[in-house]
Amino acid sequence: MLYIMEKTTWDHIHNTFDDLSDEQFKLFTDKLVDSRMQPRTRRNAVEGKDRSDVARHIIDNYTETSAIDVTVLILKAIGCSNAAQELEGLGKAGTPSSANISASGTSTTANISASACSGAAFIDAKWSDLVQRTTGLEAILDILLMRGILTDEEYSNIMAEHTQQKMMRALIIGPMRAAGDGGKNALYEILMKQKPYMMKDLGAQ
Repeated sequence: MLYIMEKTTWDHIHNTFDDLSDEQFKLFTDKLVDSRMQPRTRRNAVEGKDRSDVARHIIDNYTETSAIDVTVLILKAIGCSNAAQELEGLGKAGTPSSANISASGTSTTANISASACSGAAFIDAKWSDLVQRTTGLEAILDILLMRGILTDEEYSNIMAEHTQQKMMRALIIGPMRAAGDGGKNALYEILMKQKPYMMKDLGAQ
């Protein structure tokens, strides 16, 4: 019997890098070093390294859960939109996201689910739970900043808070409320990717 191995996150990122020109790949590594995403990538971690090494570094540094999101954000930042879009599509396969939500069911404040409402409504209904339970805010803020949903000033102000709870509260009642449903939907999508088990426990599907 012939067994076909499924492609891994490393395969997807490495294949994307193979499609970049040498100049584009250099731009990618330069932008990765210059980005504010935490933990920061030091120049010696990527300088002079081949595509295979850089793909592995991204997975090791940002975790396998976030590696594709990080790569997509940097690709978009250097103008490689087509490569970013293709990789983003691969990254969504088998990953919980708002795009896979069914519209069936009825919503209640006590047990609201993604199948019953939009991501924005979920954030509004569950914001106090999210404040208490969400950790790893630095990575979430990095993605919001790279997408242009947060300004540099908003990012810095939230990062200055001393606890994860204060950071999440400041994010939701400040920039997310000001951004409206679009910002809340983006936060919901990011949380579904970064914190799928927490979100499921809170009623998201």
